[in-house]
Amino acid sequence: MKNEQRTVSFFLILMTIFPIVDVLNGYVLSMHYSLPVGVIYRMICFLFLVIAILLYGFRQNLYTILTFLTIFVCGILLLIQSIVLSHTPEMIFQDSVVLIKFYLWLLIPYFVYQHQQILRTVNYDKIFVIISFLFTIGLLIPYFLNVGNQTYENSAAGYKGFYFATNDTTLAFIVASTFTGWYLVKKVGNKSGIKVFGLLALYFGNMLCLLLLATKTGILYGIILTASLFIYFVFFQNKIPTVYRVMISAVAFIFIIFIFFNGRQFIVEATVGTINRITYFYKLFDGDLVRLITSSRSDYLQEGWNYFIQSNHPFLIPLIGFGFEYRLLHFGRIGLIEMDFFDLLFSFGLIGLVIVTTMIIYFAALSLKKQSRTIYSITYLVLLIYGFMAGHVFFSALSTTLLGLVCGGIILKQGENCK
Repeated sequence: MKNEQRTVSFFLILMTIFPIVDVLNGYVLSMHYSLPVGVIYRMICFLFLVIAILLYGFRQNLYTILTFLTIFVCGILLLIQSIVLSHTPEMIFQDSVVLIKFYLWLLIPYFVYQHQQILRTVNYDKIFVIISFLFTIGLLIPYFLNVGNQTYENSAAGYKGFYFATNDTTLAFIVASTFTGWYLVKKVGNKSGIKVFGLLALYFGNMLCLLLLATKTGILYGIILTASLFIYFVFFQNKIPTVYRVMISAVAFIFIIFIFFNGRQFIVEATVGTINRITYFYKLFDGDLVRLITSSRSDYLQEGWNYFIQSNHPFLIPLIGFGFEYRLLHFGRIGLIEMDFFDLLFSFGLIGLVIVTTMIIYFAALSLKKQSRTIYSITYLVLLIYGFMAGHVFFSALSTTLLGLVCGGIILKQGENCK
């Protein structure tokens, strides 16, 4: 039992420090150093999860079969692709790196499933609050020190500090703000005013970071989330007396007004910069809303589909896909659609798409069961929508870690009924 507790403790530490690792990794990349901090960290995570899972043993049930069938099929598909398309050792290595990132969202919840009895004795939800805090200070500290990088090249709009990938970072703050806001609403009314104030400050920090990033998805989500939490708190938080709810809402509103007037110049500049960028692309795309909403991904999708169905192996490639590196080397920018379900299709073919979608549907079904409908259900849905529209969920190490932790939360809420 002690060994298992140590294993779980190491897992929790490993999972919560990744925002720090991503800041460090982004700093190293910004300084043009060749130290692969992120790759080393993810490899440690992957090896730890594989060894821990193998040593613990498996239960013979549907969840185990689906998990390992998905891992096995995706690995075999890349092996077949390397033979059919004559991949070089370098291409095989690059595909393997992407595959390891992809596997994280499968291995993390399975580890949680194996050790659910111990993990239920800790507050698993707090992991996301800690991650939210680390992400927030990881962006705000460089910002106030006036170091770091802009969100968009050749544009003053947006700031991402030392986080390297804009879409991944936006998704991280979407998830972080969702859990912080949920935890805040959950804690309001408790006797500990210090905790509520701390969560409120963290939530405003999350919103500030989404505003700094200046992505249209992030800003829109921040507005929708804040409005939803406010409506839920005022009209549906029945455990708290109505008078108390009104008073807290009034204080929060005054606080927001105070923040707005004191930081209105920054807020206006960030908002105007984002609007100007959207307006620029709206004119560039001749008013085509589909191209604007998808950031030209619809164009890449059309061209990518043509390559997919017109390959030198017209019967085999639609079944097994191209892999990852082959598409980037041979198709250039079109090789990465940045819409995950289409990238799944082009990378793993119809076979891979079916098996991965089955795994996705399995977690969706678990999350929608009556006893499992929690913040994890909502976040899982948000991740799927984001992955479909903007990509970077299933093939980014940062996002797959978050997705894996969310799926782990679904497993914990489902309990022993997970079969």
